[in-house]
Amino acid sequence: MPSDTAQPLQWFFACPQFIEPLLADELTALGAEQVKIGHAGVQASGDLRFGYTTMLWSRLASRATLQLAQGYGKDQAELQTLIHSIPWDQHVHPDGTLKVRFFGRNDDIRNTQFGAQWVKDQIGDQFRSSHGERPSVSDNPDIVVAVNLHKGNASIGIELNQQSLHQRGYHDPDAHYPLRENLATAALIRAGWPVLLASDAAHLTLFDPLGAPSTFLIEGALMALDIAPGLLRGRTVTSRWLGHDATLWETLRDAARQRQAAGLERASRYTFSAAGNPAALLNLRTDWQAAGLLPSLLLPAPLGREGLGKEEENGATGLAITHLPYDETTTNVALQPIYTALGEQLASLPPGFHAAIFTDAKAPIALTNLFYSKEYRLLNGETECKLYTFDKLEQKERAANLFAEDLANRIKKNLRKLKPFIKRGDSNAYRVYDADIPEYAIAVDRYADWLHVQEYAPPKTIDEKVAQQRLEQALMTLPEVLEVRPDHIVLKQRKQQKGRNQYEKQGRAEQSLTVTEHGVKLKVNLIDYLDTGLFLDHRPMRRWMQQHAAGKSVLNLFCYTGAVSIHAAVGGAKRVDSVDMSATYLDWAEDNFHLNGLALEPYKYRFIQANAVEWLERCRSRYDLIFLDPPTFSNSKRMEDVFDVQRDHVELIRNCMRILEQDGVLVFSNNFRRFKLDLMIEADYQVQDYRIQSLPEDFQRDPKIHGCWLIRHR
Repeated sequence: MPSDTAQPLQWFFACPQFIEPLLADELTALGAEQVKIGHAGVQASGDLRFGYTTMLWSRLASRATLQLAQGYGKDQAELQTLIHSIPWDQHVHPDGTLKVRFFGRNDDIRNTQFGAQWVKDQIGDQFRSSHGERPSVSDNPDIVVAVNLHKGNASIGIELNQQSLHQRGYHDPDAHYPLRENLATAALIRAGWPVLLASDAAHLTLFDPLGAPSTFLIEGALMALDIAPGLLRGRTVTSRWLGHDATLWETLRDAARQRQAAGLERASRYTFSAAGNPAALLNLRTDWQAAGLLPSLLLPAPLGREGLGKEEENGATGLAITHLPYDETTTNVALQPIYTALGEQLASLPPGFHAAIFTDAKAPIALTNLFYSKEYRLLNGETECKLYTFDKLEQKERAANLFAEDLANRIKKNLRKLKPFIKRGDSNAYRVYDADIPEYAIAVDRYADWLHVQEYAPPKTIDEKVAQQRLEQALMTLPEVLEVRPDHIVLKQRKQQKGRNQYEKQGRAEQSLTVTEHGVKLKVNLIDYLDTGLFLDHRPMRRWMQQHAAGKSVLNLFCYTGAVSIHAAVGGAKRVDSVDMSATYLDWAEDNFHLNGLALEPYKYRFIQANAVEWLERCRSRYDLIFLDPPTFSNSKRMEDVFDVQRDHVELIRNCMRILEQDGVLVFSNNFRRFKLDLMIEADYQVQDYRIQSLPEDFQRDPKIHGCWLIRHR
């Protein structure tokens, strides 16, 4: 690398997506001669001083790459030419270490891992031919080589930041923080904090109403006190790069320390304050001290009109900014207390304040009851988020009535019909409402003291906003009429599913609860999957299995979470085999056995992970009772053939009858509403239509919820 630090160089500074314009402005202010906005980053030209200055002072960049070559790279030959055009011995010693980061693909390289290995070998070949030895690979290398391919073009560079530039050093490296430092800074810039800092206001306050994470307040303080992020990091520049200018780097760091000292002398102009739970405030204080900030600058106390000092009551100026939590598995009615309280708190701030809220793009920001001025799209990891800014903190007038009287009356009517069932205590998991009123197109199931609410996708003829308003009205009504806590309501949208899509995981909450049914304990999960692990409409048939299983050998095909198997075991079955393709649900079934104190004796209770159709064809055991409840349709990647219950049920039933004892019973059920049992089955076997008997009290409105037949040998 030439020693002339004033030589023009090309750089690429990476950043989170959607903040590229802010980074371009920052780079220009730091001395870039020219900038060009790209995807998740900005290209810039400037000498080594500019590059070092940016790595020291940038609050928005994630990585700094010195571009060494750009050109064609549509195949290996073109990329090889570009790699060999670079004098690598000017950047790393022949006996040094390197690491390659490879992005994209071309006609020949379709895998990034292979691409990184191939580039490393090309660099090594150049060294071996000229020096007789080559650098080795290391996780702590002298240099990191970055190769990017895009639409036939390639760029090759060296990442000169030794540590990611978004890191400042005050966060616990082993802890999870929901917001990166440079993204928090971008939110502060969009919210107008730098504008306030440049104003002639005598005193400024930065306030976080929730106090977690600590990132907003600390980044705001670093900006206010003119503290370079690079001073906080233990490692910033790749000092083992052969082009590194240690004198220049230390000169820039000394200048940054002088600016920090001057900034701290102006610290009395600022107040940084937070409210929140004790744990959040404790984490804030810990991170604040780790950032080297004066403890006296942080006031972990609520801030409102009453919380301001007398000297600030007139003309108090500041910014309130916070990260508002959101979980898409939580209903709006459960979120409302948090959002409403935040809105009221912000509206109580002095007139000289404005505010910003960073949250998930799906979050119901309207529940804050505030008028937002602007919204900005941001990306937090892979999650799309928004920043809402509020120039005026004024609350809207609330709707007069959010209680749906007609919905409440219908649910009360349903409960009166179910009173004998509820009084018997057969189960504490049952359906209380199923789109009885077209305007409220939801199904409501009670699981102990929780509600599982499924929203049916509205017809295209219904305006989306109207449907959303009715849903929110319903969710406001349910806690009162059913006497449940608002945060014990789980909402999901129900769409037509194929095969076992309804079983696929929706989230990662890993929360479950236990319900009871005819003396059996069953584990359900209302959050992580579209279905809960328990089909409520099969309750009578599970009871039937329990009553008829004593001393019998039982087979449960497509067993799901094993509820039928549990009932059979509790009913005294001598053997129960449960077959399903999903290891997750077989584990769940085992959990259900443990819940009921059933020892998992391998010869008495078997859990078989297999394609039930294929396993059945190979089965040579015989059973007294078989429960068969296949999916309507399945094209799982683990199945060789597509399964269609209407097309395939004849063969499936015959295979079951082959292994059914002469006096045994096959319980065949499915939930395909247009299903028709083939006449050949009725001709070959004794078939009893059991649909009416299998329908529980809470599903009488929907007799087509499933079909059920008892099939015996003639």
